Amino acid sequence: MLLKFSVLASQFLDDPQAVRRAVCWPVLVWEEPPAAPGAIFTRRTEPGGVPRRPTAAEPLVLEVGRRMLPFEPEHRISLGRTPENDIVVEDSTVSRIHASFRREPLTGVWCVTDESSHNGTWRDGTLLIPGHAVPLFTRASLRFGDVLATFLQPTSFNQFILDWLARSAGNRASRVTAGGLTGGR
Repeated sequence: MLLKFSVLASQFLDDPQAVRRAVCWPVLVWEEPPAAPGAIFTRRTEPGGVPRRPTAAEPLVLEVGRRMLPFEPEHRISLGRTPENDIVVEDSTVSRIHASFRREPLTGVWCVTDESSHNGTWRDGTLLIPGHAVPLFTRASLRFGDVLATFLQPTSFNQFILDWLARSAGNRASRVTAGGLTGGR
């Protein structure tokens, strides 16, 4: 499911427990890449179309979960550009089936696997070897082609909100603290 970051962050700051119960955790926060001359990759695998994309002011939140229930721990959660995937990322640098997520049944640790994608899957700046699962803990930076996303467990979501608010405040006279957003003077 695609969620607006601003709505989810606002609800989380008001009532974190309600959001923890309502959202299928973990989540991916898909942010607009930093302004740069040209894309990271130029290899596009789908012509035309205008995808749903995040903006600098509005990242998108994607729940890491299967579209069809019930969720069985041994099932993989697929991420790709086509509608058959559990997580659909509408970007032409993302392969039809780009990567998959799986929660290890014995440890509860989430893992990501590159599914032999054209433009690669990256975790914390390291290119993944296709077919090899890599663990994800409470927070990890991921890249699927040109798509930048942050993998978040509920325990790291609050800090991500605070970090994002601090980044987006930029030159404004706002202060972000662990207690929430307060107006500066």
